[in-house]
Amino acid sequence: MNSSEIIEMSKISVVRPDSTTDPRTQQISSEADRVLSSSLTDKIAGDVLVATGITFGFSPFLAIVDKAVIQLAAGTHTIARSCMETISSIARNPTAFVKSPSFIMMWGVYAATYTTANFLKTIVEHNEHMKQRAREESSHKTQSKRDSTGKAISKMGTASTFLGTTLINSTTSILKDRAYARMFGTSSVASKVPAITYGLWASRDAIVMGSSFVLPEMVSETLKEGTSMTKQDALRLSQFLCPVFTQVFATPLQLLALDFYNRPLRKMSYAEAILDRSRFVGQNFSSVMAARVMRMAPAYGIGGIGNTYFRNEWRNMLIRREMKKIDETSTEQDRRDSAKNLVGLVVAREREARERDQSS
Repeated sequence: MNSSEIIEMSKISVVRPDSTTDPRTQQISSEADRVLSSSLTDKIAGDVLVATGITFGFSPFLAIVDKAVIQLAAGTHTIARSCMETISSIARNPTAFVKSPSFIMMWGVYAATYTTANFLKTIVEHNEHMKQRAREESSHKTQSKRDSTGKAISKMGTASTFLGTTLINSTTSILKDRAYARMFGTSSVASKVPAITYGLWASRDAIVMGSSFVLPEMVSETLKEGTSMTKQDALRLSQFLCPVFTQVFATPLQLLALDFYNRPLRKMSYAEAILDRSRFVGQNFSSVMAARVMRMAPAYGIGGIGNTYFRNEWRNMLIRREMKKIDETSTEQDRRDSAKNLVGLVVAREREARERDQSS
């Protein structure tokens, strides 16, 4: 096939002639700035639906674990006792649990986090398509320059997505933690959360988000160079291990944040307070770290995989819908409009597939 490119999406194949040699394609290519925007609303709607649905599924487990950690730090429950009591309560009245503030806040944190990540990825994808089309129409630029510029834009988009997601996650997590501390912490202390607790929570969230989105890329490169692992295998292993290992640092921060809230220790000297808080962290470190490690699997492992899968399935559904429109429409103008939407969706899915191949 001369100057042609075959794009496969699931069971759909679209033959797209090279726009540099086929004048029929140039008409569609020249209107590429309308292609993604025509389906942008549908894609964002899918981003929101997938994010809220996936996080609804794993949020109960996170709510159980976080409540247990709060009650352990307050000295009212062990991890096991708290978890069993909450699970029994959910079994007796699941509707009441779903309506409870503890579940709604937890769901809100991760629904907001996943929605933000999906939304920003879609917007970055849209902007990259627009810029890529503008570069392709500039005949004076060389291919190597286009490639290097495209990679730079892609990295900027990844950084923007990470920063935006981290900001939303950290803000909502701190609000949720404050509410959980007031609901399940020691009731004898004032409800005001000290500034140092907020600072420790923010530090904890920075470590967690960095270990989930930044550190795996760095560690995977080291693993690939020092072992016989492929880049894809090294990245998958890093994505699993990095969040687990960083709990060594995140767990003390969480315990200290809760201890400063539950026990101000104002009557102790500075040195006595340090020793007392150190003993508190040491006594509870193992159980809380184990709980937080178990918490990471659904929050950033299973949830992330499910989010990617269903987000891709939504895009495939949009492609199939546009193809069906082409078959059902009777006028030539309607067929052209549906074809433009289809090209935009295929281009977007093609770029996602290419980015996954590059990361592997």
